[in-house]
Amino acid sequence: MDKRSEPHDRFERLGSKLAQLESLLTLVGGEGIGHFRQQEAEQQAYFLGLCSRLAGECRDLCESLQLAEQDSEAEPRRPPQMLLN
Repeated sequence: MDKRSEPHDRFERLGSKLAQLESLLTLVGGEGIGHFRQQEAEQQAYFLGLCSRLAGECRDLCESLQLAEQDSEAEPRRPPQMLLN
């Protein structure tokens, strides 16, 4: 992840990652769990590993956004500049 990217870009990536994770988990929700259990252990492990990696990326993006917010709050606010003609 590029730490220099704008918070808006990171927020967009976070939304995308969360949508991917939700889609994957929806696949095994409800009646899909039966199909998941029929898969070989290696395929199950790969699927769960993918979900775990996506969750970790979401956590990292949340932490990055939190740090960006803290940094923006810590920056001294300059009073508006008067324009001299």
